[in-house]
Amino acid sequence: MIPSSVVRRQSSEWRWAALLVLLSAGCVNPQGPVISGADRAEIAGASAYLNGLTRFEARFVQSGAFGGGSGLVWLDRPGHLRVDYAGAGSRVMVISGGRVTMLDRGSGAITTQPLSRTPLGILLAPQISLSGPVTVTGVQHFPGAVQMTVVKTGEASQGSLTLTLGEAPWRLEAVTVTDPYARQLTLTLGDLDTRAALSPGLFAPPGV
Repeated sequence: MIPSSVVRRQSSEWRWAALLVLLSAGCVNPQGPVISGADRAEIAGASAYLNGLTRFEARFVQSGAFGGGSGLVWLDRPGHLRVDYAGAGSRVMVISGGRVTMLDRGSGAITTQPLSRTPLGILLAPQISLSGPVTVTGVQHFPGAVQMTVVKTGEASQGSLTLTLGEAPWRLEAVTVTDPYARQLTLTLGDLDTRAALSPGLFAPPGV
């Protein structure tokens, strides 16, 4: 009989590996987007807001196909992101130097991959443009908010991001990654602080 501790550890390692696959997965080939004139105006407003969002600290709650979780997330553009899960045996993902490094603190397992293979690079670029190098494949409107799904132009196989943005004023509320099998991972953000002092040590690759 397999000890329950081994089963739990194997389950945790599988979910962490699956998360890495999700972040690097391709998306279903998108059909040509239908973007209205009003949508284009909102896309321009969202692009201007995102370009001004150079750094922040926020709380997050994870939901989706890979289970729940919560913790803190820090962004420092260009090129830096840290997602730190709370709890014993938790996980941390750091993006720095063009690489994604993930550490499972419970097992000690470390996985890495180039940032260029993930759609997260769209959010970490020196200049965020929602046209040209990035294609908006869908826009959905909700009371006081808008969702924009984006891919790298001509490189949809790297995956897609859906950004949920509050309006009046603009604010980033959630980021969703969707894989080819319609599995989604969403980080819903709260207490977003754009004035937080971020230590460079936050973005040192974990476990190194």
